Amino acid sequence: MTFTILTLTAAYAMVASLLAYLLLLSRLHWVFKALATLSVVALVPLTFFGVGELRGLPSDGNLPGSFRMLWAQVIEPNPLQGEKGHVFIWLQTLDRDNYPTGLPRAYQLPYSDDLQIKVNEALGKISQGEEIQGKVDARKALPEATSEALAQEIKTGLNEARPGGTSTVGERIMTFEPSMLTFTPEAAPITPTKPP
Repeated sequence: MTFTILTLTAAYAMVASLLAYLLLLSRLHWVFKALATLSVVALVPLTFFGVGELRGLPSDGNLPGSFRMLWAQVIEPNPLQGEKGHVFIWLQTLDRDNYPTGLPRAYQLPYSDDLQIKVNEALGKISQGEEIQGKVDARKALPEATSEALAQEIKTGLNEARPGGTSTVGERIMTFEPSMLTFTPEAAPITPTKPP
């Protein structure tokens, strides 16, 4: 991981030096210089999101379709300090046959009362020694509102996110609904049949 971050840093230093050369020492037309500058500026947010995925920070990307829940933490909203709540879930992805794949990963979800109830029930079962499997089904969260009502809801949410209507740097807009997530006792892995 450190090698990847150092490689990204070195690559950015190389790109910045090439851009400085283009801007200061080359005799290219100003259009090419402007395009080079805009392309380097456009790469900054892409790298920011990429490095966020590499570091040990919780991912704010989509949850895997099937996973083993290892633990969670619910942080309730605090209106006095203007903090939105979050639900952090530590999980391990399961493949089609219910075998764990990859390393455990932390995910960050937006807080909701329904999600808090589901997560707390799952944590209670984990505390009793059960292994809990989570499944995300995007078909369960079809919007019931019209497109105008949905657009108004998004506009209101963005205006309420921060004073002046700006959102927090590094936060992605997720289309996650608590109804998409179900927790059940983990199913046994599917083993291949033995040949006769």
